Amino acid sequence: MMIFDRDGNEIADIPLSEKQEAVLGHDEEIVVIYHTPQMLRYILGERSGTFMLRKLGGRIIAADADGLRAYADLQRAIKVAREQH
Repeated sequence: MMIFDRDGNEIADIPLSEKQEAVLGHDEEIVVIYHTPQMLRYILGERSGTFMLRKLGGRIIAADADGLRAYADLQRAIKVAREQH
């Protein structure tokens, strides 16, 4: 699902669960909390953070664009690390 910043710029395309989409569809906010998987911390280091999403019109907006970017970067790094090992 493409996520946008408050100005309408695309930030990242991340998967959302059906439950998350349902909550957003009821005009509620969700908070995503993330961290580096334990088995990959020796490769990727300890990364963690949070970001909030809400639906505004037909778009999903991230209140903290930098937090979402950090999450998307971590997801890409996890994919690469898993492919290499």
